[in-house]
Amino acid sequence: MNPQSIALFAAPALLLAACTQASQPPQDIAGVDTGRQCFFSSRISGYTSAPNGPNGEKRLIVRTGPREEWLFEVVGSCIDLNFANRIAFDLRGSTSLCTGNRETLLVPSNIASRGMDRCQVRMLGKLLPQGEATTEEDAG
Repeated sequence: MNPQSIALFAAPALLLAACTQASQPPQDIAGVDTGRQCFFSSRISGYTSAPNGPNGEKRLIVRTGPREEWLFEVVGSCIDLNFANRIAFDLRGSTSLCTGNRETLLVPSNIASRGMDRCQVRMLGKLLPQGEATTEEDAG
């Protein structure tokens, strides 16, 4: 995977750029710590796709450091997420994202006239290192 970068985009939105390819498989998940934790949006360094949830919910992983990754799940639909090379969080003045909270994800639409799609996501928790697995039920 190519390096991923971060930039500020239109005042409250935090833009994540990623060079992921549609053919790349989602990252495996060893486990998720669903305890109440937060991270500052300024620490976001990229994102990648994650395996779908138990009921087919789309998921993504947001990176905040070399060993810090967070699992998010789409609430409702987010049609163009699978094809997006860039996404952004619309934080509306907030500086942190916390477990259990819903956030708005901005995803460029494949239809130029629609501009950005606004998708709701929920932070499920912090990913555990490979040796510290928990059950997937903890994340859902």
